[in-house]
Amino acid sequence: MSLTWSSSGATTCTLSASPRFWSGKNPARIKCRGRIRVTLPAFALSARWKFTFTARSGRRATTVRQAFALQAPPFPTSANWAGYAISSGTPVTKATGEFRVPKLKCGDTTDASEAMWVGIGGDGAGTGDLLQTGVESTCDLGIQVENPAWWEEFPEFFSDTFDNMTVSPGDLIQASVYQDTDGSWFTRLDDLTTRISGVMHTGDHWGTVADAAPTVWVDEEGDASTVSYGGGTSAEWIVEDYGLSDGTLVPFADFGTVAFSHLTTSLPSWSLTPADAIGLGNKNGRLLAAPSAPASSGFSVAYTG
Repeated sequence: MSLTWSSSGATTCTLSASPRFWSGKNPARIKCRGRIRVTLPAFALSARWKFTFTARSGRRATTVRQAFALQAPPFPTSANWAGYAISSGTPVTKATGEFRVPKLKCGDTTDASEAMWVGIGGDGAGTGDLLQTGVESTCDLGIQVENPAWWEEFPEFFSDTFDNMTVSPGDLIQASVYQDTDGSWFTRLDDLTTRISGVMHTGDHWGTVADAAPTVWVDEEGDASTVSYGGGTSAEWIVEDYGLSDGTLVPFADFGTVAFSHLTTSLPSWSLTPADAIGLGNKNGRLLAAPSAPASSGFSVAYTG
């Protein structure tokens, strides 16, 4: 935003903003010719200000008022999701995507977290369940302390972490959710940097495998014999401000910008459209994360909070 003012012959000038736009005095004493440039944060809802410029020369005063409105973003907002979700009239049996684990800006968000994942069923699931896999990252006392890899069927089965899979900032991750030919389902989180993968197979187990021996469990970390999934009619690629057991959301970590690429689905003909985009906005109307426009290779999500 740029605001310019000028008055010839004035001896004193002031500028005020309603609601308050800066710290300090309001109205503020200013030079009678000037400009301010401000990079504004994004908001989920329109924000409006009224600026009043007053120029005085002796007993004579001239006042000019200018309204400014910051328009809402061109996509709907969610309380906890940012990214893209596509819905289909037919079942989605595969969704994949790649992203790099971000280095969080923990100096700005000292005790905060975020999660990045790929899933099926979050927007129009046939069973009402979302099957997903991804990576969570956390700042604790200003330090990025952990990046657990995990899978979840929400809300039927809460998330489980792959404890024997070490993930670090900068690692390239491929996340996949897909149905096998026998009707069972897999979540698979491949760390393409370390060549270790976290796998969950419904009706079987979940744990880790190595690319050198992809059919041999490195460690069977959990029993998935009672896990089943009925499928869904949507695919999602999301940055999330996830919830705690008491229903509150974690403080949202500054992840910078992350790109989702190499997106695939089982749908025979599909593409991302601007109508599929979702922004993450908090209860105060502020947009905390914004997706870019779709591109041929995918899209990116930027922290805006």
